[in-house]
Amino acid sequence: MPKAIKKRIFRKTQKDGDLGEAVSDIRKKLRDQQRNLVYALIAFGLIIITVSAFFIYNRVNAGKAADLEYDAYKILAGSYPAQYSSPADRYKDALAKFNASYSAKKSPSVLLYVANCNYALGNLDETIKTLKKVIEQYPDPKISSLAYYKMAMTYIRKGDLNTAINTFDIMANTKDALLQDLALMESGKTLESMGRSEEAKKKYNELIAKFPKSQMVSEAKSRLGT
Repeated sequence: MPKAIKKRIFRKTQKDGDLGEAVSDIRKKLRDQQRNLVYALIAFGLIIITVSAFFIYNRVNAGKAADLEYDAYKILAGSYPAQYSSPADRYKDALAKFNASYSAKKSPSVLLYVANCNYALGNLDETIKTLKKVIEQYPDPKISSLAYYKMAMTYIRKGDLNTAINTFDIMANTKDALLQDLALMESGKTLESMGRSEEAKKKYNELIAKFPKSQMVSEAKSRLGT
């Protein structure tokens, strides 16, 4: 009698189970990587948009600032189309445009013009405040020396001569500062006006010694009586 053929039953071995789990893990990792890639692309796109917007904003603001600054210069030069009933009105309009220009794009030269307009309008405390901002934000001696000079002249106008002299001294003793010879000359003249002649002479002599080629040497010698 022939033997009955037994059906072979395939059982999942441990090895087969491990392989299935490995494939499942790979698929999961691929999905995670795809998701991370999408997130990365979105983040990169946002960065590109942000940077582009920043440059566009800066370019637009720079153009706006330049236009306002140019209009303000024309007002001061008297070549602006608008007519002004008084010099004060002209300076007020120029001041408004310089302030707007500075708000659009920071610039030391514009800030110095803001101070000059305030000085012309008699806003002396505001002038000093603006000049201090120039010195704090733009410490380059070629810029700050201009602010120190205008500040000293503002203190003279306020009648605070001692502070004016101290300001001239800072300017005259700052390395690479502009107008150092002028600072010494103005310091000497201020001391003379206060009756401090001997101190004034020291300033004139210092000017002659340090800046022998200055156009102010002849005036310094004249004041010394030499």
